[in-house]
Amino acid sequence: MVFGQYFSIRSVLQAIKPVAKTLLFISVAFFCAVLQAEEQIPAPPVAESSVMELLERMSSANREQNYQGIFTYEHGGVLKTVEVTHTVRDGQEYEKLVHLNGPRRELIRHGRRLDCQRVGDMLMLGMGAELEGMVYSGLEDYYSIYIKDEGRVADRQVVNVHLVPKDKYRYGYILSIDKASGLLLQTLLVDRTGKGRRVLERFQFVQLELNALLNEADIMPSSSEHVVASADGLPCMNQAQPRASERQWQAAWLPPGFAFAGYQPRTEKTGESLIYTDGLAVFSVFVDSASVVSLPEIEARRGATFAYLVRKGVDDRQFVICVVGEIPPAVAKQVAHAVMPLQ
Repeated sequence: MVFGQYFSIRSVLQAIKPVAKTLLFISVAFFCAVLQAEEQIPAPPVAESSVMELLERMSSANREQNYQGIFTYEHGGVLKTVEVTHTVRDGQEYEKLVHLNGPRRELIRHGRRLDCQRVGDMLMLGMGAELEGMVYSGLEDYYSIYIKDEGRVADRQVVNVHLVPKDKYRYGYILSIDKASGLLLQTLLVDRTGKGRRVLERFQFVQLELNALLNEADIMPSSSEHVVASADGLPCMNQAQPRASERQWQAAWLPPGFAFAGYQPRTEKTGESLIYTDGLAVFSVFVDSASVVSLPEIEARRGATFAYLVRKGVDDRQFVICVVGEIPPAVAKQVAHAVMPLQ
């Protein structure tokens, strides 16, 4: 999740009454903004080291620099315009997002440590990781990565990096990275799993001020219609990881290259959410006790985010399994049907 590194944002999960759980699973897909991109036009490859160095610089720039700007996010025929303010103080990130069209909404995120390196960071930068007894390699094993050309976004010169999937289990990306600062200024996510190519999501800065002089008020809520997102949704690699025995569920099948990135127990003992990533794409698996006996199979899609919900019987009990993320529908369904109790 490239933009998971940027807004990492993606999910604010709250416990709700059983009768509303079905709606929660589907709506998670619609309110998690993960912005990424792809294309599949062959081009002479650039030295791998230079491409990975560019990605590493981008990852650091998006987290370590002060900036203020406006970006657009298009998905599923919907165009959103958002003002972003990002600053770093005392080794921690502070960020505010304000929606400029539609209902008044603000997202506030304070306190993510700059030295927090997560599973997705390691995989994206090709560092690899050994997790739960398995060794995972970096992006280059699952994407062809090359610099295609240069361009201009928000009146700034950018380098366009293409990440082309080598299999059917993921989408690809085009990342437009600012030459001067390393900031990610534009992403496209294109689906090539069917006939032709189809852009599923588009993110693009239209205005950007680097090294903005920001004060305390700039990163504080400006209306009552705001949500405070947790800065600690996923564990840092240098922190103690939850033991497998603390979890109750697992995905017995995963797309190649996807690694377990963290989990969150729900308020009930029977439920939890699991998070997986290959360094770019991210998906979550939600498990909960079934509250509606006649609950049908449900699937929904907005942009690149697909949600699939199915019931599953385990030891004479019924559970709801829901997979939500920016992966092809067939992959989400295969993961959902492979979810089972952790022995």
